[in-house]
Amino acid sequence: MTARILGIELRRSTAAVLGVLVAAFGAAGLWSLALSRQTELWDAQWTMLAAFQRIMLVLLWPLALGGGAWQARRDRRCGMEELLGTTPTPVWRRALPTAVAMGVCLVLGYLATLAAGAVRVAGKTGYLPGGWLHIAAVGALTLVAAGWLGMGIGRLLPSAYTPPVLVVAGFLVLLLPVQLSKSTGPGPASLLAPNLTTDLDEFTTIAGSVSLAQALWFTGLAGTGLVLLMAARRRTAAAAPLPALLGLALAMPLLGAAPASGLQRDAGATAEVCTRDDGPTVCVTKAHERGLAELAGPARRALKLLAKLPDAPTSVHEVTGDRPGPQPAREVWLHSDTYAPGRGWVADGDDALVARILAGAGTRPCEPVAYGTRAIAAAWLYGRYPAPGQDIPPGEEADARNAAWRTLRALPAEEQTRRIAAVREAELNCRGDVDELLAKGAS
Repeated sequence: MTARILGIELRRSTAAVLGVLVAAFGAAGLWSLALSRQTELWDAQWTMLAAFQRIMLVLLWPLALGGGAWQARRDRRCGMEELLGTTPTPVWRRALPTAVAMGVCLVLGYLATLAAGAVRVAGKTGYLPGGWLHIAAVGALTLVAAGWLGMGIGRLLPSAYTPPVLVVAGFLVLLLPVQLSKSTGPGPASLLAPNLTTDLDEFTTIAGSVSLAQALWFTGLAGTGLVLLMAARRRTAAAAPLPALLGLALAMPLLGAAPASGLQRDAGATAEVCTRDDGPTVCVTKAHERGLAELAGPARRALKLLAKLPDAPTSVHEVTGDRPGPQPAREVWLHSDTYAPGRGWVADGDDALVARILAGAGTRPCEPVAYGTRAIAAAWLYGRYPAPGQDIPPGEEADARNAAWRTLRALPAEEQTRRIAAVREAELNCRGDVDELLAKGAS
C-alpha cells in the first residue's frame, strides 16, 4: 500500500467526513455542558476528560459503526462491484487502504475532541497523571473497531438499510450495560462495552488491567471486521468470529480479577503536597496542588484559634472521602469537596474558609452529620455566632441552634472549652452523640 493510494482514499472515501463528524459531535458533547454550567463533569482533571469521552461513545460508537457500513457500499453505489471482481488484484489489497484511511480518520476525530477539552483542563489543574493516556487510547481503539466492524458487516450485507440499522442497533446495545449498571451494578459484562457506565471523580481512574482487557477485546473485534471486509470466500468469512472470540477469551480473566466497577483510586492524585516553610504544616492532595498557597493562610489562622483547646492540632490536611479513620488528634482534616478546580476553595473569602476549617473543631463530618453542633463549635472557636459563611436554616433548626449557642455561652469558660474539646474528641473517632456532649458535657 503506497502513500499515494492512501492519500486518494483519504480524499475520496467517507473516512474524512466520518472523522469530522466524530470530532464535531464529540466537541459539542463536551462544550454543550458549559451552557448549563456542568463542565465540572470533565474539566477538573485529565482522567475525567478521558473518561467523559468514553461515556460519549454511546453516541460516537454507533456513528462509526454505521459510517463503516456506508463506506463498504461504495463499490455497489458506483456500479463497480462486478468490474472489480474480475480484476486479479486480491480483495484484501483493495480493501486495506480504505480500512487504514477509516481508522486514521476516526482516531484523528477522537483526538480532536480530546484537544477541544484539553484547552479547558490545562487551565484548571497542574496534575498530569499518566493513567489518562491508556483510557483515551482504548477509546480511540474502540472507534477503529466500530468502523472496521461496520465495514465488514456492510460488505457482507450490502443493503442500503444496513448502515441505519447498525446505528440504531449499536445505540440500543450500548444502552443495555448502562441500564444494567443502574439496577444491578457494573460487572465484567458492562466493562466489555466501549462506553463507560460508571462515573469517575478527580481521585479515581480506570484500573490498568481493565484497560488491557478492553484493548484485547476491541483488537479482536477489529480483527473480525477486517476478516469480514477482506474475505474472498464465504469459508474465510466463516472464520471471522475467531479474532473476537480470542480477544474475549483473553479479556475475561482480567476483568474477573478487576474491581466490579473497573475503577481504582488514583494514588498519585491523592498523594499529599505540603508547605515547606517554617510555619505550621498545611497539606493538600496532588490533584489540588494549585490551591495550596490559597489555603495556607486561612489554615494557619484556624490552627491558632484551635490552640485554645487541649492537645490542639498542629497541621491541616485535605483528605478524600474514603480516607480511613480515626483522625489523628494532632491533625485537622478538611474534606476534598471543599475545593473546586478552577474556582479554588469553596468559601466566600478567607474568613469563611477559616470557619469551614473550624467546623466540628477541625474534624471531618461523621455520619449522621451533626450540622448544628459542628457549626456551633466553629463559631465558638472563631469568636462570633454565626461564623462567617455559615447559613442557619430557618424555623426550628434556627431556634435549636440559637438555644444551644446561648446555653453554651452561659457556662463558665473552662466548661465551654471542655465541651468543645469533647465534641472534637467524639468526631475524631466518630463515636458518641456530639449533640448531647455539647448540651450536657461528657459524663
